[in-house]
Amino acid sequence: MQYPPRLARGTGSDDVQAEARLLKQAGRVIATIALAGIVAYIVAATVRYGLIEREDLGLLCDTPAAPWWCSVRLLIIKAFLHDVFGLSSVLLAGAAAWRRSAAVAVLAVAIGTVGMVLYGFTWSGLGVLGGALVLARLHGQGQQQR
Repeated sequence: MQYPPRLARGTGSDDVQAEARLLKQAGRVIATIALAGIVAYIVAATVRYGLIEREDLGLLCDTPAAPWWCSVRLLIIKAFLHDVFGLSSVLLAGAAAWRRSAAVAVLAVAIGTVGMVLYGFTWSGLGVLGGALVLARLHGQGQQQR
């Protein structure tokens, strides 16, 4: 077999157009996944380094007159201790596959990215991968129906 494979006569134009559409669709999927991941990373990094890891805020939250946002901080800490972000991203990826929803798949990628930044890589990584695969599959099916 030669590389690159040669096209049969008479099918070149259709094959080239189909390949161009496929590459354009793949670019959209990659851009969507990247955008969701970048936005989620920025939000999660802000929460992690601005709210959770700051020692002065931890000491302030240990005082009897703690501000209202200390309960939000504690809720986020308990959420990543119990793998809430990772498990929810896996569940969202499954829901996206079941309901064939691109928006839920993007949400699975975003929540999984948040989980990876907030110390829970195992389940979060699985949720990101699942969401990305579901999103690619949904766009691939849409391409075949055209």
